[in-house]
Amino acid sequence: MKINVLCLYYDIMNLYGDTGNIKVLTYHFDEQNIKYNIDYLSIDDTIDFSKYDLVLIGSGNENNRFICLNHLLKYKKDIKDAINNGTFFLVTGNAISMFGEKLYDKDALGIFKFKVEEAKERISKEVILENKIVSPIYGFFNHQDIMYGNDNLLFKDEGILYKNFYGTFTLGPLLSRNPEFLEYFLKKLIKHKDKNFKFKKINTDLNVKAYNQFIEFKKTKVFNSHKK
Repeated sequence: MKINVLCLYYDIMNLYGDTGNIKVLTYHFDEQNIKYNIDYLSIDDTIDFSKYDLVLIGSGNENNRFICLNHLLKYKKDIKDAINNGTFFLVTGNAISMFGEKLYDKDALGIFKFKVEEAKERISKEVILENKIVSPIYGFFNHQDIMYGNDNLLFKDEGILYKNFYGTFTLGPLLSRNPEFLEYFLKKLIKHKDKNFKFKKINTDLNVKAYNQFIEFKKTKVFNSHKK
C-alpha cells in the first residue's frame, strides 16, 4: 500500500503552519510502516486530482486566497469528481470558503451550496468546538468570513463534512493539536486504502498530554474570570 498526498499551495496558504499536518501524518505513516508520496504543488503547477488519496490546503491572506481560487476554478469538475470518488480533503482556515458558491462578490468553486460574505469585524479567537465524531476540537480562528446556507456542518455551527471532505476555519495545525481527531482521520484514510490493514499502536501520548493540559487551562481560565 502507498498513500499519495497533495500538499496544495504550501507556499502561499500556510499562514499558521498548517503544513505541519503533513509532518504529523508522515510520522504516523512511518510508525505504521506505510509507504507514501507527497507532492508539494502551487499556482504554477498542473494538478491531477485523481492521483491523490489526500489533498491538504491551509489558510492564507485574502490576496493569496483569491489567487488560489482563480487557479482552482479550472479544476472545478476534477475536484468535484475527486470528492465524490472518496478522495480525502483536509481544508483549514479561510481556504474552506473557496469551496462554496460565492466568495464575497466572486464566483467560487460551487462544490457546496453555501455563500460567504465579509464580516464587519475580524473573527480572531481561540475555540473549542463540540462535534459528533470525537472529543471537542480546539484551535484558533482568524478570518473575516460569514458562511450562509451550509448544510454539511462538521461542527455545531461551522465547518464542512461531506463524504471524506473535512473543512474547518480552525487553524492549528489541526491534527497535532487534536489527537483523537488525528487518530480518527488517520484510521479512516488508511482503511479507505486498505480495509484489512492491521494497525500498530498509534502513539499520541504527547499530543494527548498537551491537549488535556490546554483543556484544563481553559476551564481554569474561564472559572477564574468568572470569580473576578
